[in-house]
Amino acid sequence: MRRINFNPEYVAPILKGRKCTTVRKGKRRYTRGEVVELTVNHKPFARAKVLGSEVKRIAELTDEDARLDGFTSRQELLRVLRKIYGRLKENEFVTIVHFEVMVVI
Repeated sequence: MRRINFNPEYVAPILKGRKCTTVRKGKRRYTRGEVVELTVNHKPFARAKVLGSEVKRIAELTDEDARLDGFTSRQELLRVLRKIYGRLKENEFVTIVHFEVMVVI
């Protein structure tokens, strides 16, 4: 089973349904209906079903993308992505994975 690892501060928003996407650097393939394990510090805390995924460039990210990812604005999302990945160019690709928690482990 594939895993998606998160920082600890994102566990509560995920479990409360306030964070239902994750934005990952690069082009990644996730299949609608695929079950993934959500982890923190590489330890499972839930299983989720992938509802879909989309590839966008950094420049195409919107406030709505940020809201679904648990942030208040595109600027806040970009600030966090740069903290995680370092410098990001506007033409770089990211994958937005939409998911729904099925089971808390």
